[in-house]
Amino acid sequence: MVIIYGSKKKLKLDKDLGRCVCPNCHHQVERTLAREKTYVTLFYIPVLGWTSKKFILCPCCGDSEVLTASKYKELKNA
Repeated sequence: MVIIYGSKKKLKLDKDLGRCVCPNCHHQVERTLAREKTYVTLFYIPVLGWTSKKFILCPCCGDSEVLTASKYKELKNA
């Protein structure tokens, strides 16, 4: 019997934060509040999520600023 397992990352875009200047590429862009969660997969089906990163993402250069849980909640509810 063969058991296929691995891991998979899923990205969820939560909220647009408006236009601002990216500190990395210095372009005027719409930055986005996002979450990335890593799942353990069994036969390519996500079974268990174990890590989650919360960050602000620049669509132009792909730069991300990692946030704490409290800062993430504050920006999401604002």
